[in-house]
Amino acid sequence: MSSHVVRLDQRGRLVLPRDVREAIGLGEGSRLLVKLREDGVIELIPLDGLYERVSGVFRRKLRNWREEDHEASRLLEELVVRRGNR
Repeated sequence: MSSHVVRLDQRGRLVLPRDVREAIGLGEGSRLLVKLREDGVIELIPLDGLYERVSGVFRRKLRNWREEDHEASRLLEELVVRRGNR
């Protein structure tokens, strides 16, 4: 774990040191979640890698998903058919 002292500029911006950015794969345009904990600690959580991991999980899990096979679609179709037979 590394530690650095950084300073805010006049507009409230700070610069993350290069070794920190490189260690976690941050580049221009990277997104970070800024979280203020109750104890006053600020957490910076990189979102780019998290987004890619979550997207990958959804792609794998939903690869063969078809709406017509989903139970909710089947129940809706049954409801429509029943109402149509009234």
